[in-house]
Amino acid sequence: MIVAIVVSIFSAQGTLAQDELVENDGFELRSYEYEQQEYAEIRAYELPMSVQNSAIKDFENLRTYKAYISKDNTYKIVLKDKDNYTKVVFASANGEWIKPNDKS
Repeated sequence: MIVAIVVSIFSAQGTLAQDELVENDGFELRSYEYEQQEYAEIRAYELPMSVQNSAIKDFENLRTYKAYISKDNTYKIVLKDKDNYTKVVFASANGEWIKPNDKS
């Protein structure tokens, strides 16, 4: 029992030391949740009209196949053409295209 306690203490210290080393390397750490935002599926007609208009204008040969919304009101849109070519795009509520990890 004592051996198990000692091993767990040393293991916890080793993990803490590794975390401190990573943080001090000068790299910005982001949580997994931030990188992989959760999107809830919505119906295509629930997209804001500005997003729908941008999709029609910029991707005229593609149709909206699926649409999703995140907690911060950004939209993930899956577009397809008649040959099942698929493109995934992300948009703000005002219809501007954004990169998946772009904060602005």
